Amino acid sequence: MSEISISPAYIHAMQSGLTLHHGTPNVLAHSVVTINRPAGELYAQWKNSDAIPLWQERIASVKPLSDRTSHWVMKESEKKTVEWDSEITVDEPGKRIAWRSINGNVNQAGEVRFEPALGDRGTIVILAQAFELPGGKAANAAAGILARSPRQTVVENLRHFKQWTESGEIPTIQGQPCGPRGVTGRAKEFALGETNPTPPGSQRSA
Repeated sequence: MSEISISPAYIHAMQSGLTLHHGTPNVLAHSVVTINRPAGELYAQWKNSDAIPLWQERIASVKPLSDRTSHWVMKESEKKTVEWDSEITVDEPGKRIAWRSINGNVNQAGEVRFEPALGDRGTIVILAQAFELPGGKAANAAAGILARSPRQTVVENLRHFKQWTESGEIPTIQGQPCGPRGVTGRAKEFALGETNPTPPGSQRSA
């Protein structure tokens, strides 16, 4: 499969196949990257529960409960955590993984696929997720102002996954000195969640 075949219709088909444990999704998100690693290696890293907090934003821990279920803890703030259980619904080694939350404070489903890039140049990783949020698209937009919206989180998590699997670390500029930002700069900072903590696996500054 070549990169050009990852079309809007391909993404739509992935998202249409996502089924929540209950309710109907009202926010859809996706991201696509090419990673210079073989599909089998990326599949194994995605399933490595110990490594997930190293590259996913705000995830404090993932504890396997069985071959297909796990317990997730997300740090929403310094004093508040959000917890839920997740189950794997599709598992094709080296090709794709699909999952959904089954209880707790999060109602979402997702799928990741690993497709060979054209010319044996790594792997195309396609991530699609569906969420049921109170308030739907408006809540997604509000979350983008307050922290980071689910849509932007999907994009950033896949970007972090690429950085981590290719180099073993995630660059960050947090903590570095910078001059005052204008109104536009501050708006971008909030909209893109630039103040969100970089996943704890990162070790160096950009």
